[in-house]
Amino acid sequence: MSGLFRFASVLVLVAIQALASASGVRANQDEIIADGLEEYLDNCAACHGPEGLGDGKMAKMLLTPPADLTGIAERNGGEFPFWRIYETIDGRDSETIHGTFQMPIFGERFRGQEKIYGYDPTGIRILLLTHYLQSIQKP
Repeated sequence: MSGLFRFASVLVLVAIQALASASGVRANQDEIIADGLEEYLDNCAACHGPEGLGDGKMAKMLLTPPADLTGIAERNGGEFPFWRIYETIDGRDSETIHGTFQMPIFGERFRGQEKIYGYDPTGIRILLLTHYLQSIQKP
């Protein structure tokens, strides 16, 4: 992901948090994870499974088996690579499995959907998914 796109994503998130704070609305970590779970169940669970183990109902139909998403940190020396996972989910600036007929580019898929506080929700939805995935890592 380009530095400019990452900066813009963070800027949008900060702006939304500022607007939410000004209106007296404050999301806590549990709400962010719950919203991320909702995004995950709507967009990822069919292939990656309801618990992220790569055992979704569609998994058997895919040429490349879906990854076990609970082991991302384990596969990366115990560290969850937050921004790399964000970029992978977004898919617009990376050369990953996203974008094949099996794996959508969520950055494009989310674009143009209902705006949140007047902003394109793409970056927010991907941030929610990334936070959720971070929360389900094996200890």
